[in-house]
Amino acid sequence: VCTADHEDLFDTLNGKDVSPKKKLLFFPVNDASDTSMLYSGRSQGNHWSLLVYNSDTKRFYSFDSSMGSNYRPALRLAQQLSCVLPVGEEGDSDGRNHSNKNNNNDNDNDDREGKKQEKPSEKKPVVVVKSTKVKVTEVKCPQQNNGYDCGVYLLAHAKAIAESYPKGMKLESCFEHLSKHVDAKSATAMRKQIPKWIKEVESSARSGDGGST
Repeated sequence: VCTADHEDLFDTLNGKDVSPKKKLLFFPVNDASDTSMLYSGRSQGNHWSLLVYNSDTKRFYSFDSSMGSNYRPALRLAQQLSCVLPVGEEGDSDGRNHSNKNNNNDNDNDDREGKKQEKPSEKKPVVVVKSTKVKVTEVKCPQQNNGYDCGVYLLAHAKAIAESYPKGMKLESCFEHLSKHVDAKSATAMRKQIPKWIKEVESSARSGDGGST
């Protein structure tokens, strides 16, 4: 998921059955500045990170294996997602909070978008994001030690969180737990597993099971 326009994002979320009724929602974030290039083969950005939405707290949490590198793309995506996901008001958090109020350039752009008062599509009830209270909490997490494992760390963080959150783990303070499950060794092991997972999904889709993961 990157920062596409509102209508494209709305269609994507509808197709993936994204709903605030689910405890956690996981979104991969890419730093590509021009989303139209994502499918052209010309450029797909340089870095991936994980954005997690918690339906209990109604907040977004960023897990970046190169801490801070994808903060702006994560914030932009969270702002767009707020058109379909309820977002909590300002409040306390154990992580390092960032509001778009503290990012003047992003805030100015968001204000201009809000003032346009774009009309919703006749086909889809797309809502233009106008909120200035969307926040993303950057959570301390294991860091990659090279320039190419960001995608694998994204998957490793998501897997560890999905498996442990139901057991009471808190997103705001899960570094100790993640450190036990995510490191260079586990990233290498996961990289070897990815082709197997892809084949399983393809096989499931061909058999008519839907291939959902």
